[in-house]
Amino acid sequence: MATEIKSTTAPSWPAGVRLPVLLTFEHQSGEGAPLLPGDRPNYMVGGAMQYGARRGIWNVLEVLDRLGVKATFLMCGGTAEKYPDAVRAAHAAGHEIAGMSYGFDRVRTMSPEREQGVVRRTAKVLADVCGAQIKGWRCPDYRVSPQTLDILSDEGFVWDSSLLNDDLPCWFDCTGGRLIEIPFTTSTADKTFVGYPYPMRGGPDGLANVWEYEFDVLYRESAHAPRFMILSIQTWATGRPANLRTLRRFIERIKEHNDVSFARCGELAGWCAQNPARN
Repeated sequence: MATEIKSTTAPSWPAGVRLPVLLTFEHQSGEGAPLLPGDRPNYMVGGAMQYGARRGIWNVLEVLDRLGVKATFLMCGGTAEKYPDAVRAAHAAGHEIAGMSYGFDRVRTMSPEREQGVVRRTAKVLADVCGAQIKGWRCPDYRVSPQTLDILSDEGFVWDSSLLNDDLPCWFDCTGGRLIEIPFTTSTADKTFVGYPYPMRGGPDGLANVWEYEFDVLYRESAHAPRFMILSIQTWATGRPANLRTLRRFIERIKEHNDVSFARCGELAGWCAQNPARN
């Protein structure tokens, strides 16, 4: 079982980078929609999520392109098969493509063999669709199994971003070698404010406030110690016009700081690898 490496060193960022900001977009087409009693499809919630694959991701890609920002897209393999053009567009634009299961599979109670099959199937689909050899992963709903990190390391993955356990990246000793965990927080996740279930908890203004407060605190603290900011964003939620405006304004504000860098998860993992943890 994967064991966390207790580090005596903090990560260091490249010269000129005071605070890395990671935008991670979770992309599905309704695979994660909860079913109604009797296993009936939930067309309201499922339809809202499908918006992300049909239109939301294109809106997000347009904003990122206009502002010159690169991000990480965590994809369901089933979504990539149904809507391949958007996946290819994201990859061609220089965004990092990572995995988020095949069909929003709940891996927490899966057998190791079945979970490994989900990881392999997802990686193959994404490679077939856009050519990306994915090196990163996030479990649906952030629910890992006891063997998730070991499976990812065995399959050659470099990083995972499923845990909510720290403010900084941390290393795990796994059966396939070291794996870096890039933790995040649901307190700034867009779906907390602009997603289901009704009612929205704060709406676009609430989302804007929490993103700005989080940035202000982390930027101030980064003057004295390493910090990074990571946001979990749904293409089906922030891809909507009002919420997209919040994203655009946030990025524009961040870009006013010359010592803040938008980074992909793989880049951050590479920076951490240059200053590996020591016991």
